[in-house]
Amino acid sequence: MFSKENIAEFLSQLIQVDTTNPPGNETPAAKLVAEKLDEHGIENKIFESEPGRGSIVAWAESKEPGPSLLLLSHLDVVPASPEEWSVDPFSGVIKDGFVWGRGALDDKGPAAVELFTFISLVETGKFKGKLIYAATADEEMGGRKGAGWLVDKHPELVKADYVINEGGGVEIPGKRRSVFIVQTAEKGVYWLKLAFKGKPGHASMPKAGENAVLTAAEAVKRINEHPPPIHATSHVKIFVEKMLAANGAKWLAPILFNPLFGDVALNRMPDKQLVAMLDAMLRNTLAPTVISGGGKVNIIPSSCELKIDCRLLPGHDDKWAEDYLKRTLEGLDYELEFIHREPPTESPINTPLYRAITETVKAEVKNADVSPFMSTGGTDSRFFRRKFGSIAYGFTPLRADIPFSEILKMIHGIDERISLRNLEFSYKILLNTAIQFYSSI
Repeated sequence: MFSKENIAEFLSQLIQVDTTNPPGNETPAAKLVAEKLDEHGIENKIFESEPGRGSIVAWAESKEPGPSLLLLSHLDVVPASPEEWSVDPFSGVIKDGFVWGRGALDDKGPAAVELFTFISLVETGKFKGKLIYAATADEEMGGRKGAGWLVDKHPELVKADYVINEGGGVEIPGKRRSVFIVQTAEKGVYWLKLAFKGKPGHASMPKAGENAVLTAAEAVKRINEHPPPIHATSHVKIFVEKMLAANGAKWLAPILFNPLFGDVALNRMPDKQLVAMLDAMLRNTLAPTVISGGGKVNIIPSSCELKIDCRLLPGHDDKWAEDYLKRTLEGLDYELEFIHREPPTESPINTPLYRAITETVKAEVKNADVSPFMSTGGTDSRFFRRKFGSIAYGFTPLRADIPFSEILKMIHGIDERISLRNLEFSYKILLNTAIQFYSSI
């Protein structure tokens, strides 16, 4: 067993390796992980998708047959502006009971916890089948040079029946009990481009031409005023029901799930951050984000492009987006192009690993519950769900020693940090979950 000080010291060193993406430069961080694995005599290898873009994979096999389990994390981080922080974001300073720095929560903290969990399982032999550890490059820019590259180029090393990754595990306190979330699904990402055509004319006579910018503006207006209807998936229903029950308001669930009354209920909730999260979980979303048209201030623009970030629930695809736009933008002349497609993914919850997570959390935390959770963003889990059919869960167990809303702000935000108590808790829960999982199969 390792102490929280062991994990904190290693995490501090990992944070000091600047892997801001772009450009990434994850290889030095991968080498630091390799050094720790080498100390314990565990086989590992660093793979570079291109110079400097290193991912590390380590593995061990048991004499006892069993399923393969991958502990997955990433080494790259998003940018941080030092002038906005109260500490140097790449100092990894340990103070006030916390490890501070970019990546403490996303995702070098989980990478460190999973590393020590992996080493503990290998050295004690408390696992069956094949156990894999991978800390990858490029997740913050889509993962194509990290996890996506590994599943394509080295599937024999990272293929796994089960995957534990980032994206869940956080405790959300309620009035009656806490709920720990397990990321079991994530929405699909479809980026669209709509091209509108008009006719040029002198801007001093607006009706002399056909203004493509006005047509694009009308499209934005309609998309904003006609959001897709509420459509709660099975995992989202469980999450909402458990969160409401934890706060003594389970009666509200049928209203939220009702396409006729759900929006009314959402609009009456006082916590706007919660409303934004629930709204995105309960429906497909389309967010117009980039508009470009015209080239000279005194010419009516004859062309305009509108880019839209579309996020789709499991069970929906690009055909749904096409049909929605056809109905919503009826009468407008446009050309549609998909510039990015990432289908939604989902893993079942009636599995030995999900049961092990639930039993371990409930045994450790009094009056706690566990719930599936759908991420509205994306993680590297999607590569494994799609390529191998892996059962992938986002589960980095964390107590709410900082308010949940503050944790959300720190991820990709300012003064990101993780407490030593949480490093200890995360390591203990993850290790006991794995032991419980292996004992049940």
